[in-house]
Amino acid sequence: MNQSPIGILGGTFDPIHNGHLRLAMELASELRLAQVRLIPNGRPPHRDQPIATPGQRSKWIRVATASEPRLRLDDRELMRKGHSYTIDTLASLRAELPDTPLCLIMGRDVFAHLPSWQAWKQLFDYAHIVLIERPGMSADYAPEATQALEKRRIDDVQALHDSLGGHIYNYAPPPLAISASRIRELLAADESPRYLLPAAILDDIMDAKVYRP
Repeated sequence: MNQSPIGILGGTFDPIHNGHLRLAMELASELRLAQVRLIPNGRPPHRDQPIATPGQRSKWIRVATASEPRLRLDDRELMRKGHSYTIDTLASLRAELPDTPLCLIMGRDVFAHLPSWQAWKQLFDYAHIVLIERPGMSADYAPEATQALEKRRIDDVQALHDSLGGHIYNYAPPPLAISASRIRELLAADESPRYLLPAAILDDIMDAKVYRP
C-alpha cells in the first residue's frame, strides 16, 4: 500500500475529553497513521442514547481538534437516519478511500461482544481492528470473538500498512484514567471536571448547562 492507514475512533463523545484525545494522538504516533477520524455515534444500538445533542457533540470535537491536523471530526453517523451501525460507516469510508488501509479502534471489552454487532464478520473486509488494552480490563469473550482474535492477530505495525484490512493488532496506551461518565457525574453534582477535558469545551458545557440535573 502507498498510503498510510487512517484510524477510526467512534463513540458517543458525550462529552469528548482528554482521554479520547490523548488516545488518538498516541495511536497516530504508534501506528504511523495519516490521521484519526473521530466519529460520534448518531443512535448507538448497544448503549443508552447520548445526553448532549448531535450538534453539541460535533461542535466539541471540532473545537478540540482544531489545532491538531492528525485528528479530524467525521460526522457521517450523525447525518445518517436510524441506528449507527459500524458496518455502514466502514462501507461508506471504503467507497471514499478505496486504496487506504482503515484501522477500527475499540476496547477489548467491546471486541469481546463483537459477534452481537450487525454483520460483524464483514468488518474485516473493510478494516483492521486495533484493540485497546487497559489496566484491569477484563471481559468474557464470545467464542467467535476468540476465534477471530486467534486467526487474525498480528504483532507487526507494518502489516496494518501493507493491506487494506483483515488483521487485529493489540495496543496498550499509557494509563490516563478519564471517562465521560465521570465528567457527567461531576457536573451533575455541581463539581468541577476542569483539566479532564479541553477548557473551551467545559466552558461551552457550563454555559449550556448540558449535564445539570
